[in-house]
Amino acid sequence: MQLLGGVPPARLFLALCVWRLVPRREAAGTDEVVFGQVGGSILLLCRNVSKEATEVVWFQGDPHSFPPLFSSRVSFPPDVRFSLVDNSSLSITELRVQDEGNYTCREVLNKTDHEHRVQLLVANPPQATPKCWAETSSSGLMLQLFCSWPGGYPHPTLHWREEGQDLENSSWVISSTSSSDTHVETLNSSHLAHRKVFKCVGSHVVKQEQPACTVEIKLPSLESDPPQTCFAGDNVTLTCRVTEGTPAARLSWLRDITQPEVEIQPGGRFLIAQEGNVSRLTIQNCSQGTDGGCYVCKAQNPVGLRELFVCLTVKQPVNIVGVVGAVVVLSILAVLTVTGVVLYYNPLLCLTGAAFRNADSGDVLVLVDSEDDEEGKGSEEALSSCTEPEAMALVSGSRAQAAHLNHLMEGDNDELHGRVSPLEVTEETRGS
Repeated sequence: MQLLGGVPPARLFLALCVWRLVPRREAAGTDEVVFGQVGGSILLLCRNVSKEATEVVWFQGDPHSFPPLFSSRVSFPPDVRFSLVDNSSLSITELRVQDEGNYTCREVLNKTDHEHRVQLLVANPPQATPKCWAETSSSGLMLQLFCSWPGGYPHPTLHWREEGQDLENSSWVISSTSSSDTHVETLNSSHLAHRKVFKCVGSHVVKQEQPACTVEIKLPSLESDPPQTCFAGDNVTLTCRVTEGTPAARLSWLRDITQPEVEIQPGGRFLIAQEGNVSRLTIQNCSQGTDGGCYVCKAQNPVGLRELFVCLTVKQPVNIVGVVGAVVVLSILAVLTVTGVVLYYNPLLCLTGAAFRNADSGDVLVLVDSEDDEEGKGSEEALSSCTEPEAMALVSGSRAQAAHLNHLMEGDNDELHGRVSPLEVTEETRGS
């Protein structure tokens, strides 16, 4: 029967007996800390090994435990990941987090034992790169630089730099704090400038390169909607947005430049809502006397501040019913005026229109001419001068009205024939 690793039980029992019979002597030792990476390999050196050493033994954890991890003289059931190099150093492959801990190398000599203690830390470097950002302190007057590089073990080392110099040694650093994977520097705003660049450099015990990230601080820039108009009694919203700025700016509203330090507080008729980099001021029940004018949108961060004027015009509401009524009345008056002018200069249009309207009822328009051309001309002159009877009549379709019209027209003709023209009198006088 053999145990794991091919060691016979008799041999293992003999090694156990020999181990127990080894006299215990005080050991002098040294300490060392080494780092290995998960999945990698590590070689733990047994330093100051004497050529006269009769045996080298490795322990994991308690250096007095049995069985030892490895011995140069006796083979114990080993983990295939462990092996001895040069009959003294311990090699570990495919490192795991569970391999972390204290290892002891004991060198057995004739008169004394020499121990060398090694602390193994199995590290796991962060996979990504550091991330940087800037914020405003709670007081609003200082700049805070954040640098974070999570995912590693042990925690990485982070440093903020400006123009190649570490900020930790700068006089304008107010405080410097680190917690787990994040490092924060708090700076006085008096030394800040627009577009100043800060750099964070990260390092890890098992990572040779030093990845970095940068953050650029900027003054805030503002824009707003076009000037607004509000009718008295209605509601209106003024909008102001930050288009650029690092760190994020604090937005506030002021009434105008006459009271530059008095901010509008939400409440009453004023509502202020901010979503991200957009701030909206809503004025309820606009008043022409108190709400009209310009408002100031103020954006401020530790780098500086910017202001933007947003103007509001308040008007009285227009009486729509009165305006429509006035337009209708003016339209009617215009139609009547045009109709009167047309009838005044051409009255026959009225009779013509009446004739066409009564065409279905049998009305007849009769024109009477003189028997000869001269008499006809005279009639036309009489009609044009309005001194003779009218030569036009509108007669209904009834026979009685037609007879009456003929009678009247015959009487007019006799009267016309009875008259003597001046031309005839002259001719008679000449003949006599």
